[in-house]
Parts: sequence; structure tokens; C-alpha cells
Amino acid sequence: MKSKLFVVSFLCMFLSLSINAQNTEAIVADELQTFGELMDMDLNGGKPFMDVLKEKHIFPHISDRNLEPHHLSGLLLAANGTPHRGDMHNRTAFAPMDVQCITLYVLARTGIYLYDAETHKLKIIDKIDARMKVSEDHSINKAPVILLYVINPDAMSVVKNENLTNYAYLQAGSISQNVFLFCSSEDMATNVILDIKKEEVAKRLNTKATNLLYIQAVGYRE
Repeated sequence: MKSKLFVVSFLCMFLSLSINAQNTEAIVADELQTFGELMDMDLNGGKPFMDVLKEKHIFPHISDRNLEPHHLSGLLLAANGTPHRGDMHNRTAFAPMDVQCITLYVLARTGIYLYDAETHKLKIIDKIDARMKVSEDHSINKAPVILLYVINPDAMSVVKNENLTNYAYLQAGSISQNVFLFCSSEDMATNVILDIKKEEVAKRLNTKATNLLYIQAVGYRE
């Protein structure tokens, strides 16, 4: 009798673990499917600009709580999106001579994504969590979103060699400042990290390590 009860208990436990595993896989699959579907944003309202400037701070300690969909969408639109869909010459970040020399990648728990400003969507590049691999600075590794700034060599073909670095950092700085201002407006946290491990991430992006500039962690304040 005891042996039968043990077998039944074991089978119940096995079935429970199997169901939980399937549910976990379904949740992860669902997150992968919906993470790139960004929302259209209402561009009205918000804090007064001078209040946003006054409250702008670096927050090295960021909560691991996932960003709400409207915050993720607003973040990327503010970073280097276009306020008017289809008008790609009216981006939120400054680009010298309108040369879009920076490609913006998003590192999240569900993968590495490319931000496509024209469609306002995130396109999956690799289904790997690279947040722990991109920097030795463990204070930012648990941030739900890490923005990776990468030089776009195709766009830079029209730029003189002596101006390449200036163009890239000028636009990257404009994007990261937009991110700081958005986070200040939404009472969120952000921090820029210059010391990153470039080689491994560059291989996954099929680019040169020298094209990787820096990262910016974004999330909620702890």
C-alpha cells in the first residue's frame, strides 16, 4: 500500500513539474513575441522642461523590475525615434548632416534587439540575455533594459575619415541625453557605462568591437 502511495505521489510531482516547465516556456515565448511590439505614444503633457532638468540625476542602482510597455515605448521614442511616423528626417536626437551614424540595440532578459525607428519596433537579433556579459560593472547588470550604442559603418560612408569619431559621439551623446531627460520626466533611473566588454557582444552583432561605444542602463529607481 505504501509503495503504491509513493508511486502515485511521485507521478503527481512529476506531472506538476512538467506543467510548470511548460508554463514557464510559454511565458518566455510570449514575452519574446510581445517585447518588440511598441506602443504609439501620446506626445502631449509631461513635466515642465525646467523641472526635468532640475531633477536629472545619475542612478547607479537600478531595480530589476521589468519596464511597463508605455515606458519602454516612450524611452525608445525619446531616445532617437520620430515624433511623426514616416518622417525620418525629424528624429528626436540630433544627427550631424542628418547622418544616422548610431545604431541603437536593446539588451533585455529575452534577448538582444535592434530598435527600428521607422517602424517603431524592436527586432530580435539573438535570443540570449547579454546583460551580464557586456560589462564588469555589476551594479547595472540587473537593469531590465540596457541600451547599446554602436557605430553604423554603412551610414558613415559619406563622412570623412577625420570626422568619423566626432560624428558618432555627437549623435550618441544626443541620444543618451534624451534618455536622461526621459528618465527624469518619468521618475526612472539611468546610468552610462563606458567600460564594456566589446569582443563577445560584437561577434553576436556581426560588427567590429571598435564600433561599440558604450552602454546605458535604464529601469526604475530602487
